Amino acid sequence: MRSLADRVGRDVRRQAILLPGERVLAAVSGGPDSLALLAILRELVPEMGLHLAVAHFDHGWRADSQEDARFTAEVAAGWGLPCLVGGAGEPTEQSEDAARRARYAFLRQAAHETGSAVIALGHTRDDQAETLLLHLLRGSGSHGLAAMRPRSGDLARPLLTVSRSEIEDYLREHQLEPRRDPSNADIRYRRNRLRQLVMPALDDFDPAARRLLARTAEILAEEDHLLEEQAGRLDSSLLEDRQAFQAIPVALQRRLLHRLRPELAFAEVEALRLRPGAAAAQPTEASPSGLELSARPCACEPATFRARDPAGHVDGDTLAPPLRIDSRRAGDRVQPLGFPHSKRLQDILVDARVPRHLRDALPIVRDERGIVWIPGVTVAEGHRVTSATRRQLHLEIVTSRPGDAAVTTS
Repeated sequence: MRSLADRVGRDVRRQAILLPGERVLAAVSGGPDSLALLAILRELVPEMGLHLAVAHFDHGWRADSQEDARFTAEVAAGWGLPCLVGGAGEPTEQSEDAARRARYAFLRQAAHETGSAVIALGHTRDDQAETLLLHLLRGSGSHGLAAMRPRSGDLARPLLTVSRSEIEDYLREHQLEPRRDPSNADIRYRRNRLRQLVMPALDDFDPAARRLLARTAEILAEEDHLLEEQAGRLDSSLLEDRQAFQAIPVALQRRLLHRLRPELAFAEVEALRLRPGAAAAQPTEASPSGLELSARPCACEPATFRARDPAGHVDGDTLAPPLRIDSRRAGDRVQPLGFPHSKRLQDILVDARVPRHLRDALPIVRDERGIVWIPGVTVAEGHRVTSATRRQLHLEIVTSRPGDAAVTTS
């Protein structure tokens, strides 16, 4: 009978979730899924030549959370693996979204420090089923219902075909005792409510429900990819020809509008479908400085993004339009890309070696909630493009006069 590690290894090679010889940072909380992930990746090292490192992030929400960090560090040391432990630099909001942002910021910083090309996460088939249902309850389209991908940019999920029950069997077989986080039973959190109240009812309805939901996510991911490719071939000039626009399938109408106006909710997209010409303009305000903000949908490869790129890439769903170009203000703070906490803008500009005489003239892109992007310096971490991003936006600063070159900083 094929072992779980053999099965995961087959999936990893077949889907190119990890590449031979790749440097991999395993995100390990100390819980069952992530401990099994690390153990399985360790089994794959001889065959695939992987270079493994471990990272653990302590949110500091529980009195005994430091024990999780100590446990993870001891496991890594026992297996001869380097381990980076981080925590929130200042108190973080106790919400699932805030926790995810802080954790991913630390993981990407740890990946940079260890030279890792990819971050391996312990999401299982059960997590995939839960994610699909959560997105369904939000009213997501095919992109959101496709849920998590096995490999997306710098994130890899080798266990997406593995159930939690198989994880527990694997841990018992290898005599591994994980840490158990009691907060996972706290139904104040949305995912926990779904996990504790809804999923057992689905199991009673059909014991294969989790597997079938995960398979549905996989099918939708393939169909979403096809729809995105088809929409990418359409010319935005279609929006100026009402008859031609309405002649294409409704699904492509919606996808084209989402690509051009990624910040819009479903109801707004539906309204624009009836008057497509209104979708051509992007929701930005003019700048009195002679600069303009170009904001357009894109399919650029997230693995190539760098904080100090002259163009910015952001998650359109995180924005509170309109976007506008501003200058720095007293007391400005922002969480830079890859950092676990916010910093004073003044300190960020010093770290980026922006000359003193240029700092007041530096364009700052803001939305209604705060700083989104500082060209040539950083994107705000809260607007980072992630594997869950549905609408990716490409930002550039250009001069108002036709023919002038783009204005950037370095």
